[in-house]
Amino acid sequence: MARGSFFNAGSILTIGYAAEHVLLFVRILLVARFLGPEYFGISVTFLLIVSTFQLLSDLGFEKYVIQAREPDYLRSRDTLATLILVRGLLMGASIILLAHTIAGLFGYPDIAWFYAIAAVIPIIEGFRHIDPLAQQRQMQFAPFVMSQLGGMVPGVLLTIVLAYATQNYVAIAAGCALTSLVTVILSHLLATRPYRLGLDRPALRDILVYGWPLLLNGIVIFLSTQGDRIVVGALAGMRDLAGYAAMAAVTGSAAVLFNRICTNLLLPLLSEARDDPGLYVARARTTAAGTFLAVSLFLFPIATLGGPLVFLLFGDGYYTSPLLAAFLTVVASSVVVRSWCNANLLSLGGTRDILMANILRAGGLALAFAALRAGYGIVGVAAGICAGDVAASCLANWRVATRVPAIARTCALLAGALLAGAALLIAVNSRLDPFADPITTLAVVVLTTLPWAAAVLALSRDLRGRIAVVWETARERLGWPAG
Repeated sequence: MARGSFFNAGSILTIGYAAEHVLLFVRILLVARFLGPEYFGISVTFLLIVSTFQLLSDLGFEKYVIQAREPDYLRSRDTLATLILVRGLLMGASIILLAHTIAGLFGYPDIAWFYAIAAVIPIIEGFRHIDPLAQQRQMQFAPFVMSQLGGMVPGVLLTIVLAYATQNYVAIAAGCALTSLVTVILSHLLATRPYRLGLDRPALRDILVYGWPLLLNGIVIFLSTQGDRIVVGALAGMRDLAGYAAMAAVTGSAAVLFNRICTNLLLPLLSEARDDPGLYVARARTTAAGTFLAVSLFLFPIATLGGPLVFLLFGDGYYTSPLLAAFLTVVASSVVVRSWCNANLLSLGGTRDILMANILRAGGLALAFAALRAGYGIVGVAAGICAGDVAASCLANWRVATRVPAIARTCALLAGALLAGAALLIAVNSRLDPFADPITTLAVVVLTTLPWAAAVLALSRDLRGRIAVVWETARERLGWPAG
């Protein structure tokens, strides 16, 4: 792939996702401040319902669009559109039927109507056009980013305005519905081909064969990513959920951003090279180094700074333990490391390997539940989730190494660095009060971050060269003088 095209694609994707996650973080931050811990906790459960049903019905349609070879994709386009619509309608019906049960689970049976509103979102999104997503096959990310951001901006603005004006959790429902509506409309306006429904049986078979492990994977992802919030909300209450969600917003926003960039940028990059072993290995090694460089520079500092950031941004009603920040930072780091593994496995059709890793990851939920019942609070929940997540990332690295023995050493280094970094962050922050002395806190951040970044750059000559190329390209584009 040409230097300029990859730079443009990566820049568009990174800027688009960064803007989207900044908007989502601002939404969470201001809703938390305007509504207070209890109503913010209820708003979190609304978002939890939407994401839960999406995960439980995920057959990997979007991933199939990117991964499929050109003849297979062309044959399956109309079938994919039909499956997306049917999925949305079934999700909406399921949410309506279960709204009362969900409300009772969280201890608010009188607001079942509020949870039923969540059905509107998947129904709207069922009519989404897949063409802006399909254009990523040629590393053209602008249409997809425009449709996502175009829906996000008015939705977030409406949420913030209503939260301020009404101080009611209904604001989150109205904003999410508007986001989905505008996104779907833009997906049709930015498409380059007509929207058509259809059903091709060979294509249906191929899609389901590719996607059924991802459907099971969605179930275990639900248990491992949403289960902790359900456990906290149902057993500890909305105020504890609000504090947990505030810290998770700080750590998870960065993780989700890097995870999406890795998945959407690395998957087409690695899929393109899968029939050229030498090129594939080179790309896999360089992207592994780049992934851990991002983890060390952008995620590891949050382990120490997370507590003060939550206190500063969300207010004193959201004070959380420094150790909670360390555990959730390790979870976020593990997610990003595993995103590199998943991009490799998806490019090779290894959906079963991803399922195996996520089953292990879901085991952390049992530890989290036991910790909460034993009285260890939300820190115990985070510790249980952390144990499952790190174990899953180690397993995912091993599965990549098994499929591509030429990068086994890379996988071992990546998993080993994650384990060592996690142990250091948890040990240091279990003894540190980040509020006590700013100088000590900043020194700890430097000592737990920069050595990892330096080691990655020292070990990967290709990454150093590519960073230099990206810097030179950016300098030329911005008109900065050389030297």
